[in-house]
Amino acid sequence: MGICKFVYVILFLSLFCLPISICSLSSAELAEISTNFLNYAQKPELVKWMVDVRRRIHENPELGFEEFETSKLIREELDKMGIAYKYPIDVTGVIGYVGSGEPPFVALKAYMDALPMQEMVEWDHKSKIPGKMHACGHDAHVAMILGAAKILQYHRHELKNWRNSVSEMPERLALSVCRYDNSQT
Repeated sequence: MGICKFVYVILFLSLFCLPISICSLSSAELAEISTNFLNYAQKPELVKWMVDVRRRIHENPELGFEEFETSKLIREELDKMGIAYKYPIDVTGVIGYVGSGEPPFVALKAYMDALPMQEMVEWDHKSKIPGKMHACGHDAHVAMILGAAKILQYHRHELKNWRNSVSEMPERLALSVCRYDNSQT
Protein backbone atom coordinates (compact mmCIF):
# COMPACT_ATOMS: atom_id res chain seq x y z
CA MET A 1 0.00 0.00 0.00
CA GLY A 2 3.03 2.28 0.40
CA ILE A 3 3.41 2.76 -3.37
CA CYS A 4 -0.23 3.85 -3.62
CA LYS A 5 0.23 6.56 -1.01
CA PHE A 6 3.42 7.69 -2.77
CA VAL A 7 1.60 7.87 -6.12
CA TYR A 8 -1.28 9.86 -4.59
CA VAL A 9 1.11 12.36 -3.00
CA ILE A 10 3.10 12.82 -6.23
CA LEU A 11 -0.05 13.23 -8.32
CA PHE A 12 -1.58 15.65 -5.84
CA LEU A 13 1.58 17.77 -5.62
CA SER A 14 2.09 17.70 -9.38
CA LEU A 15 -1.45 18.74 -10.13
CA PHE A 16 -2.20 21.29 -7.42
CA CYS A 17 1.00 23.01 -6.37
CA LEU A 18 0.64 25.95 -8.73
CA PRO A 19 0.33 29.59 -7.80
CA ILE A 20 -3.28 30.47 -7.09
CA SER A 21 -2.74 33.88 -8.68
CA ILE A 22 -2.71 32.35 -12.17
CA CYS A 23 -6.00 30.60 -11.54
CA SER A 24 -9.34 32.33 -12.05
CA LEU A 25 -11.27 29.83 -9.91
CA SER A 26 -12.66 30.52 -6.45
CA SER A 27 -11.37 28.70 -3.39
CA ALA A 28 -14.51 26.54 -3.32
CA GLU A 29 -14.10 25.62 -7.00
CA LEU A 30 -10.45 24.73 -6.46
CA ALA A 31 -11.36 22.60 -3.43
CA GLU A 32 -14.02 20.77 -5.44
CA ILE A 33 -11.60 20.10 -8.31
CA SER A 34 -8.95 18.92 -5.85
CA THR A 35 -11.41 16.52 -4.21
CA ASN A 36 -12.60 15.20 -7.58
CA PHE A 37 -9.03 14.67 -8.77
CA LEU A 38 -8.00 12.92 -5.57
CA ASN A 39 -11.06 10.65 -5.64
CA TYR A 40 -10.25 9.63 -9.22
CA ALA A 41 -6.54 9.14 -8.38
CA GLN A 42 -7.46 6.76 -5.55
CA LYS A 43 -9.46 4.42 -7.77
CA PRO A 44 -7.88 0.96 -7.61
CA GLU A 45 -8.21 0.48 -11.37
CA LEU A 46 -6.15 3.63 -12.04
CA VAL A 47 -3.41 2.51 -9.64
CA LYS A 48 -3.42 -0.99 -11.16
CA TRP A 49 -3.15 0.51 -14.66
CA MET A 50 -0.21 2.71 -13.61
CA VAL A 51 1.59 -0.24 -12.01
CA ASP A 52 1.05 -2.25 -15.21
CA VAL A 53 2.46 0.58 -17.36
CA ARG A 54 5.47 0.87 -15.06
CA ARG A 55 6.12 -2.87 -15.21
CA ARG A 56 5.87 -2.98 -19.02
CA ILE A 57 8.40 -0.16 -19.29
CA HIS A 58 10.65 -1.69 -16.62
CA GLU A 59 10.73 -5.06 -18.42
CA ASN A 60 11.78 -3.42 -21.71
CA PRO A 61 14.34 -0.69 -20.89
CA GLU A 62 15.85 1.43 -23.65
CA LEU A 63 18.82 3.78 -23.46
CA GLY A 64 18.60 7.50 -24.20
CA PHE A 65 17.54 8.38 -27.75
CA GLU A 66 16.73 4.68 -28.32
CA GLU A 67 13.34 4.64 -26.53
CA PHE A 68 11.31 3.75 -29.62
CA GLU A 69 9.19 1.05 -27.95
CA THR A 70 8.70 3.13 -24.80
CA SER A 71 7.64 6.08 -26.94
CA LYS A 72 5.27 3.81 -28.87
CA LEU A 73 3.72 2.60 -25.58
CA ILE A 74 3.24 6.20 -24.45
CA ARG A 75 1.62 7.20 -27.75
CA GLU A 76 -0.67 4.16 -27.64
CA GLU A 77 -1.81 5.07 -24.12
CA LEU A 78 -2.35 8.72 -25.11
CA ASP A 79 -4.38 7.55 -28.12
CA LYS A 80 -6.57 5.38 -25.83
CA MET A 81 -7.15 8.45 -23.64
CA GLY A 82 -7.97 10.68 -26.60
CA ILE A 83 -5.04 12.99 -25.83
CA ALA A 84 -3.40 14.84 -28.72
CA TYR A 85 0.40 14.73 -28.85
CA LYS A 86 3.39 15.77 -30.88
CA TYR A 87 5.97 13.18 -31.95
CA PRO A 88 8.87 12.90 -32.49
CA ILE A 89 10.57 15.46 -30.30
CA ASP A 90 14.35 15.05 -30.40
CA VAL A 91 14.20 11.49 -31.78
CA THR A 92 11.88 9.66 -29.34
CA GLY A 93 10.20 12.33 -27.18
CA VAL A 94 6.45 12.85 -26.97
CA ILE A 95 4.54 15.92 -25.84
CA GLY A 96 0.90 15.37 -24.95
CA TYR A 97 -1.66 18.16 -24.65
CA VAL A 98 -4.74 18.46 -22.43
CA GLY A 99 -6.73 21.69 -22.58
CA SER A 100 -7.15 24.52 -25.02
CA GLY A 101 -3.50 25.40 -25.52
CA GLU A 102 -4.05 28.95 -24.26
CA PRO A 103 -2.24 30.38 -21.22
CA PRO A 104 -1.81 29.80 -18.37
CA PHE A 105 0.00 26.48 -18.82
CA VAL A 106 1.05 23.70 -16.51
CA ALA A 107 3.76 21.39 -17.80
CA LEU A 108 4.65 18.00 -16.35
CA LYS A 109 7.78 16.21 -17.52
CA ALA A 110 9.19 12.70 -17.19
CA TYR A 111 12.38 11.10 -18.40
CA MET A 112 12.02 7.67 -20.00
CA ASP A 113 15.55 6.44 -20.65
CA ALA A 114 17.18 3.47 -18.91
CA LEU A 115 20.79 2.86 -17.86
CA PRO A 116 23.39 0.52 -19.39
CA MET A 117 23.62 -1.88 -16.45
CA GLN A 118 22.46 -5.40 -15.64
CA GLU A 119 19.49 -5.87 -13.32
CA MET A 120 20.64 -8.35 -10.68
CA VAL A 121 17.40 -8.68 -8.70
CA GLU A 122 15.16 -11.65 -9.48
CA TRP A 123 11.47 -10.77 -9.72
CA ASP A 124 8.61 -11.30 -12.16
CA HIS A 125 9.06 -7.94 -13.88
CA LYS A 126 12.84 -7.64 -14.13
CA SER A 127 14.47 -6.30 -17.29
CA LYS A 128 14.20 -8.64 -20.27
CA ILE A 129 17.00 -6.76 -22.06
CA PRO A 130 20.52 -7.88 -21.06
CA GLY A 131 22.72 -5.02 -19.87
CA LYS A 132 19.91 -2.47 -19.59
CA MET A 133 17.62 -1.53 -16.70
CA HIS A 134 15.55 1.26 -15.20
CA ALA A 135 17.71 1.96 -12.14
CA CYS A 136 16.83 5.68 -11.90
CA GLY A 137 13.06 5.27 -11.67
CA HIS A 138 12.24 6.70 -15.09
CA ASP A 139 9.78 3.85 -15.65
CA ALA A 140 7.86 5.07 -12.60
CA HIS A 141 8.13 8.70 -13.78
CA VAL A 142 6.46 7.83 -17.08
CA ALA A 143 3.73 5.81 -15.34
CA MET A 144 3.00 8.72 -12.97
CA ILE A 145 2.91 11.29 -15.79
CA LEU A 146 0.57 9.06 -17.80
CA GLY A 147 -1.55 8.70 -14.65
CA ALA A 148 -1.65 12.48 -14.31
CA ALA A 149 -2.56 12.76 -18.00
CA LYS A 150 -5.41 10.29 -17.50
CA ILE A 151 -6.71 12.27 -14.51
CA LEU A 152 -6.44 15.58 -16.37
CA GLN A 153 -8.18 14.17 -19.43
CA TYR A 154 -10.97 12.66 -17.32
CA HIS A 155 -11.53 16.04 -15.63
CA ARG A 156 -10.83 18.22 -18.67
CA HIS A 157 -14.34 19.71 -18.51
CA GLU A 158 -13.49 21.09 -15.05
CA LEU A 159 -10.26 22.66 -16.23
CA LYS A 160 -9.52 25.74 -18.23
CA ASN A 161 -6.32 26.10 -20.21
CA TRP A 162 -4.27 23.18 -18.88
CA ARG A 163 -1.38 21.70 -20.82
CA ASN A 164 0.29 18.45 -19.88
CA SER A 165 3.75 17.77 -21.23
CA VAL A 166 4.31 14.04 -21.23
CA SER A 167 7.66 12.29 -21.58
CA GLU A 168 9.73 14.93 -23.26
CA MET A 169 13.05 13.93 -24.76
CA PRO A 170 15.74 12.57 -22.50
CA GLU A 171 18.31 15.26 -21.87
CA ARG A 172 21.99 14.43 -22.16
CA LEU A 173 22.80 16.24 -18.92
CA ALA A 174 20.26 14.25 -16.91
CA LEU A 175 21.47 10.99 -18.42
CA SER A 176 25.09 11.93 -17.74
CA VAL A 177 24.34 12.80 -14.12
CA CYS A 178 22.65 9.44 -13.65
CA ARG A 179 25.66 7.62 -15.12
CA TYR A 180 28.10 9.68 -13.07
CA ASP A 181 26.26 9.05 -9.81
CA ASN A 182 26.02 5.38 -10.61
CA SER A 183 29.74 5.03 -11.34
CA GLN A 184 30.62 6.56 -7.97
CA THR A 185 29.00 3.73 -5.98
